Amino acid sequence: MPITQKQLLELDKIYFEKPGEVTVLVGPCSGMPWKGAKIPLDGRHYRCAGKITLKTGKQLLARLSIRTHTFDFLELDGVWVCLEGTWYGMNEPELYVALGITPEQALPYEWMPDRPLDYHKKGPYPMSFSQAP
Repeated sequence: MPITQKQLLELDKIYFEKPGEVTVLVGPCSGMPWKGAKIPLDGRHYRCAGKITLKTGKQLLARLSIRTHTFDFLELDGVWVCLEGTWYGMNEPELYVALGITPEQALPYEWMPDRPLDYHKKGPYPMSFSQAP
C-alpha cells in the first residue's frame, strides 16, 4: 500500500532514511545511525537512502534494504521509491500506474546507495532478482 508523507508523520513505526542517511539494524525492530564513510560487508543488515534507475532511464529516490551476508545485497521486499511525495514498494501495481508504464518497461532496474558499499565493484548495481507486481 502506498504511503504518503502525511501518513509518515502520523505513523511513528515507519521511517524512510533521508538522502545520505544509513541505519544499521541492531535488533528485530531497532536500528541505529551508521556514521561510517562506507557500508561495510560485515554480515549485518542496513537501510539507506539511494536511487534506482528504471530501464526507461527515470531515476527515483529510494530507500534500500541491504544485507551484507550475501553478494546479492538488496532485499527483495526492501526497496521503496518516492514519487511525488508518496512512497511505493517496487512490487506495488499502483507504482506502475502512477509512473504510466508497465513493470516490463521499468524492470530490471539498477540501484545505488547514497553511501558506497565497501565492495570492490562500484555501483550502480543491477537488480539481481525477479520481481512481479
